[in-house]
This record gives sequence, C-alpha cells and structure tokens, in this order.
Amino acid sequence: MSMEQVILLQGGIGDFLQCIPFAKANSHAVKYACVTHLKGAKEFFETIGIELEILSIFKTEEEKIRLVNALPKRDQYLNCPRTQYFLVNPFKPEKPLFNNGKPVVGIHINGSAYAIKTQKKMGVALKSIPAKVIKEIVSASYNVVVFGLKDEIEPIGLMQSDTLKLITNENPAISVAYVEQCNAVIASDSGIKTMSSMLKIPTMVWLGDYQDLPRDQMFIDPYVRDGVMSIFRYRDVNAQFDEGIRQSKDFLRTVL
Repeated sequence: MSMEQVILLQGGIGDFLQCIPFAKANSHAVKYACVTHLKGAKEFFETIGIELEILSIFKTEEEKIRLVNALPKRDQYLNCPRTQYFLVNPFKPEKPLFNNGKPVVGIHINGSAYAIKTQKKMGVALKSIPAKVIKEIVSASYNVVVFGLKDEIEPIGLMQSDTLKLITNENPAISVAYVEQCNAVIASDSGIKTMSSMLKIPTMVWLGDYQDLPRDQMFIDPYVRDGVMSIFRYRDVNAQFDEGIRQSKDFLRTVL
C-alpha cells in the first residue's frame, strides 16, 4: 500500500501565518497534521477553515520530538510550503477599534512562553521586551493597540480609552485579524510582527542580537531587504532601552 502524503505544520503562529496561503489554496486537496506550542491552535485553524487530521500540543523541545516521532508511520509527512506575503488577507476583518481619524500603532511585547523558556535554556536575550515600551510609545498623535494574552497584559495595568485598546482574545486568529487596522507596528520577535510584515505594514522589531539562522532567513532578512521591517538589536534590553525607544520613535516619525 502506497504512503499517503500529509502536510506537516510545525512551530508557532508565525510559522502558520506563512503557511496559510498554501493551506487555504489546498484546504481540501491534501491532509494536514499539526505539532505546535501555540495556545489556541485548534480555534486558530478552525477559524481559517483548515481541517487538521492530527493536532498535537507540546510545551518542551523534548515533548515536541516525541510527538513528531509518534506521528503515524503509514503516512509521508511534507513540511508546508511558505509564502512571504499575503496577496489577500485571509482573516475576516474585525470592527474598527478607533473612529478619530488618527493613525494606529500596534504594540506587542511578548514572545511565546515556549520560545522564552527555550531562550532561557540557551542563555540568549529573551524575546519579551519591557512593558514600559508601551508607556514610552503612547502619544497624543496616534492611537495605540496593544496585543497580548490576558495574563500578559493585565499585570501592566493599562486602562482602555478612546485612543488605547487592548487585544487579548484567546483565539489567535481573531487577535491577528486586528493587525490590519495598524499603520505601523512595534513588536518583539513574535507572530504579530510576522502578520504585519506579511501585510506590508511598516514594522519595527526589537530583536535579540544572537545568531539564529532559521529565524533570520524566514522571518527577518527578507522583510528587512524589502524595506518593510526595521530592526533594533539588543544584547541587554534594559541597558539599551533608551536607544531602543529613540529608534522606535524615529521609526514612527518616518512611517506615519
């Protein structure tokens, strides 16, 4: 009996965003299996209309390896092809957050819990950046929308207003749908920055200054070359915080 080909989706939301164009175009032609650390992965794929034959969630690298090795041997697994940009936004538009005519700046300060745990083991700069970035970026000149999980955002103590909104939906597909409303994005190395880059929204990323070839080749360098993404690199985010804010404000003055 010949082996059936199954498209394998691995990683987190940034990986899945780059896979969506292929998956949407071939949603009924092939089968999909997913091994991920993404909270809300089930809701994410249901929302965009991709049916998964297998969905396995891991919390550690060891668990990830075990789950991949446990995939049924009767099938042949192929990594999902990626796309750098969306030709059409695959997410249903959400109701506009603001009606005052000002530009909108999106901010995301956290990486995934899995990524941060892995970085701590490696001893490299973490993806999460200080919450005070938000208060430094807030301005009367534009609206701000802050993205993050509820347990990440609540401790910061931000109050929503006519010019500041919080997006903390547990369904990642709904959260990333709001990125389309942004005129610019400032973010950690996270799925939000991938979403904004794929929509060609000017994006500044606070990026840990260490070698990571898969990260750079898939999620950073192509967008920097195209002028969509700007980078602030840090080894010690607290020591370099003032420089990061200066570069971020310069970036916003340029793109808004």
